[in-house]
Amino acid sequence: MANKQTRVVATGLTALLSLGLITHTAYGQQRTFTPSYETAPTPIKRHNPNDTDSSWLNDADIDKTARKYLNKALRPDGLRVEALHLQATQAELRFRNNRYNVTPQAFGRAARAMANVLPNSVSTFVLTPVVDGLPVSSVTFNRSDLEAYENHPNGTKLSFSNAVISDPVLKTRDLKFDEKLYPKFTWSLGPYVELNHDDLTGSNQYSVRARANADWHISPGFSLSGSVTKELFGNISTNTPSTSTLQHVRSDRGLYIEQGDPAVEKLKLDYLFKATPSVYGRLSAGYLERAFGGVSGELLWKPAAQSWGLGAEVNRVKQRDFGNVFSFQDYEVTSGHISAYKEFKGGLSTQIDVGRYLAGDYGTTLSFDKRFTNGWSAGVFATKSNARVDEDTKTGFRVTIPLNWIMKTPSRANYDIAFGSSGADAGSRLRVDNRLYGKVREYHSTELDDSWARFWR
Repeated sequence: MANKQTRVVATGLTALLSLGLITHTAYGQQRTFTPSYETAPTPIKRHNPNDTDSSWLNDADIDKTARKYLNKALRPDGLRVEALHLQATQAELRFRNNRYNVTPQAFGRAARAMANVLPNSVSTFVLTPVVDGLPVSSVTFNRSDLEAYENHPNGTKLSFSNAVISDPVLKTRDLKFDEKLYPKFTWSLGPYVELNHDDLTGSNQYSVRARANADWHISPGFSLSGSVTKELFGNISTNTPSTSTLQHVRSDRGLYIEQGDPAVEKLKLDYLFKATPSVYGRLSAGYLERAFGGVSGELLWKPAAQSWGLGAEVNRVKQRDFGNVFSFQDYEVTSGHISAYKEFKGGLSTQIDVGRYLAGDYGTTLSFDKRFTNGWSAGVFATKSNARVDEDTKTGFRVTIPLNWIMKTPSRANYDIAFGSSGADAGSRLRVDNRLYGKVREYHSTELDDSWARFWR
């Protein structure tokens, strides 16, 4: 069964990689990433470097006024001012990227807005993207470089080599936040598909579901979120009892559908924070996923200009009841992992996790991912557990489909599909939806370098 499962994973990944390579070839030369109908960027207005007058700082409303005009310039590009720090010769813009899945394009649009709005005396721009309240990197430009390289034949290479990528400074009183951003309520409704290999029946199974999400962003990094799901159709077995000798942390998933559909998938509080400029933190508490609730904590050390990082996660969770939305079973466990991350040129990355899984077993998970320049990504993963059961190895693949590839307009929306032996109890990890590395990776130096060709677009 394991060999058959491995062949299924290999065949599926080959097909998906082939599709990614084909679409990359088709669009890579002329329309890298997004064959879209997006608007052209606003040309940069040249400033007068001899104008060093900084009396504008004496205006008591200068921060509010600057945010107003920056937001006006950024809004057509789907960007938003999170916070602003103005000085006579330097300005830091902390912004949200709500549109571009190619991060350098967001940096380029934000830099143009600063050049066209800020007074002549500001000669240095610091751009800091913010993700769910976390400042994830800072890229510093000389204003004169932006003007010189905008239409230079080698402007892409020159703009990147002269930019400084660093860890953002921690929040200070000098940063003026947009008071309209918090608190903020958002919601969404849409379908999703779950695919997996059932180790009990030896079959490949699927479930098509609808999911309603709601998020209340209380303050920077602090939020309350929840989701409700309902199966529309599928073939996940609800009448084949699990014979696993381990705690049934995944193999009883059919009972969750049979007895608890629709279901409160999650209802939790999250706090994301920066412990130091290069150390990120996460605390989560509540109903963390469909099968488990409790508390989860994570730390990630990942300098923005470095291609590798280290992380640690600890969870204390209890298994949820099949049908009673807010009740628990008797089983509880402490799980956690030490993780190492490495990024390579060309969109390649690898991750290794070593630790304890939900069934109390110990083991290692190794994964490889490839991100293509058309926005697609594909990866494989494998877990080896010390559990003394037949299915002590879990393998699978995953693919991310950017919706802008379909809609032809810039968008950060994507569709994730994963296929693997998710029904096995051995090697099962807590399904936390906001792990830190996935939030920061695209804003750090290696991935920025790979996709910097979009900076001037």
